[in-house]
Amino acid sequence: MPDISSLKLLGAAGILSYAAARLAAKAGMIGYSRLLLVAVPVSGMPEMPRGFRVAPMSAAELEQHSIDISPAVQRLRFAQGMTCLAAFNRKDELVGVTWVGAGPFEEDAMPIRFHVPADAGWDAGLWIKPQFRMGRGFAALWAGTAQWLQAHDRRWSMSWIADYNLPSILSHKRMGAVTVGRIMTFRFFRWHYMAEGHPRLVRMHGGKAADLRMESPATPNFCA
Repeated sequence: MPDISSLKLLGAAGILSYAAARLAAKAGMIGYSRLLLVAVPVSGMPEMPRGFRVAPMSAAELEQHSIDISPAVQRLRFAQGMTCLAAFNRKDELVGVTWVGAGPFEEDAMPIRFHVPADAGWDAGLWIKPQFRMGRGFAALWAGTAQWLQAHDRRWSMSWIADYNLPSILSHKRMGAVTVGRIMTFRFFRWHYMAEGHPRLVRMHGGKAADLRMESPATPNFCA
């Protein structure tokens, strides 16, 4: 449960969203989420910290490491053309990984396919080994993301955040993130509904994903 100061920062909408998501999770076959769609500018991402390097990692190389992302999710991301970026420290130890790509990107957690504009990339699944989470691993991975985006002539990295995930919201805000949209999703047994997508109602596990097309932050909006 968030503390009092966190609740104040979240505001009424975030608190209600957190409560609804918790109740839906306890219900089992019913789900609810309210997501912020955010875009982080390359200009706001950090420089590579000293003693770190970030490089692409193939599926075969990643198999040699134990990370807290299931093999099925890893395969899904690679299959969609995403690049796994791995951060290493000066001892050449794996610190963490993240995924970035041009999209479109279909989520493993929900049947939504996100489409980003030509000047943006999509990022997903940033993960740091527990023993390195108090260090500069996050900065290294974001610096590596910036390098990938610049190499592909893209100015933004887009992703979604649960609107009650305050640490992630604040972390993105420090890099100058812009909120480009909000979506609410509902799951009832094997059906998933999203008011902003097309189609709005899809069947889970085997059905067609809903498409959601995001616009450049120059026009903070999004369309289905």
